[in-house]
Amino acid sequence: MAATSSYIVRPATETDSPQINDIVNYEVMHSVSNFNYGQRSPEDGLAWFRTTIAGGYPILVATTVVNGQEVVAGYASLGVFRAKDGFRFSAEYSLYIHHEHRKRGLGRILLRDLLVEAKARNFHAIIGSISGGNEGSFRLAKEFGFRVVGTMKENGYKFDQWIDNTFVELLL
Repeated sequence: MAATSSYIVRPATETDSPQINDIVNYEVMHSVSNFNYGQRSPEDGLAWFRTTIAGGYPILVATTVVNGQEVVAGYASLGVFRAKDGFRFSAEYSLYIHHEHRKRGLGRILLRDLLVEAKARNFHAIIGSISGGNEGSFRLAKEFGFRVVGTMKENGYKFDQWIDNTFVELLL
């Protein structure tokens, strides 16, 4: 795994689950990059973690030390794209950076390392769903060679507005 300045990227452990959950819950409450309306409970966060790992999918974290404590500054994971046998070589990626650690290159490093993991686990197609207006995620996906495969217009609804979702794909 990689290190950048004072950040280290490594495989996540169960002890990282509460901080990953905090990152997700911030996005639930403040952005349209996650279409849940209610926050994820610690139990549900741990269940997601265990199910993801048990399914053979990686979860990576970028960590740093703040006041002597290791802090999760961001995470990236792969998960089920579609729960059918014929899609077992495809995975959907998620990548979230804690709002206090953005604009430091963590997304780039996490995605790079996640794609290395994807290849090592014999995935063939990596899929992303990017909410309309999330230009940073579009730029990052393009930088790694993802191509737009389609936009679903106004298929998400949050914060009293309709939101488009664009699917991107990278063949490994």
